[in-house]
Amino acid sequence: MKKALLLAPFLFGLVACSSASDSVATTSQAAFLTTSTPPLAATTTTPTFLNAASGEKEIPCDNKKTSAMYGEKLLLEKCTATWAFGDTDRDRWNCPDEGCTQTRLFHFDGAKWINTTTCQRSLPLTRFFMSCYIPNVGAATLKEIPPSDVACIIWPANTALKYVAETGCEADLASITASLNEKCTGYFAASELPVEKCDQGLAVKLMQSRLRKAGYNTSVDGYYGPAMALAVFKFQKDKGLLKSGTIDEATWKALEPDQSALPGTDVNGDGTISPNELR
Repeated sequence: MKKALLLAPFLFGLVACSSASDSVATTSQAAFLTTSTPPLAATTTTPTFLNAASGEKEIPCDNKKTSAMYGEKLLLEKCTATWAFGDTDRDRWNCPDEGCTQTRLFHFDGAKWINTTTCQRSLPLTRFFMSCYIPNVGAATLKEIPPSDVACIIWPANTALKYVAETGCEADLASITASLNEKCTGYFAASELPVEKCDQGLAVKLMQSRLRKAGYNTSVDGYYGPAMALAVFKFQKDKGLLKSGTIDEATWKALEPDQSALPGTDVNGDGTISPNELR
């Protein structure tokens, strides 16, 4: 509109020109007033960090047979029919006594076993883009990573309690037991999901009240301690949810199916009034 007003004196001056010029000016003005740039379509891309499940089951690792097919002695830790993780014998020479921090993934492609990538074993395979690499190539991609259910079977970090919310794996018993029994040395504000042990605040207190109402033994004091973690774990087990002792989105909604009953507003419209939307 501001551009149109600025052009007004210029267009007024053109009135004194010939009829041909008038026609050109009028046409130009009309074109200026009616031409518009179509809005750009918004696009969003959701990254995928998991491959579809394959249905494979864990089998005993046959180091001798796999080594013969690979062409080098392998020390495999866990295997399925087409995936395995472990090290070469040569790798172990350069690792400390407690083991290698980076470990290889192997895949049977139908004819032979190949080393698809090498990953930081302390991180879940959902983080392949920053924790896995292909020597002389660069960062690994999803195609070098096993199916999601296989990753749960063979890769230890995928079942670590702190990562199960992103991997979708069942937490290993050792992680659950340690988490449920470990005391908190401090508490931190629960500002987002998952809400977990050693968090504190309104989100914790609201979930405690719902656990108590459902018949689970926990205080309603706003502090997420070992007793609440145990109560959450039992609730998840009873409801067929991912057992972690932490309140992920599925557990949050199971504890309060009617999200409008929570004191807050679903600001982003995702159907969940999360801790940072509570008031």
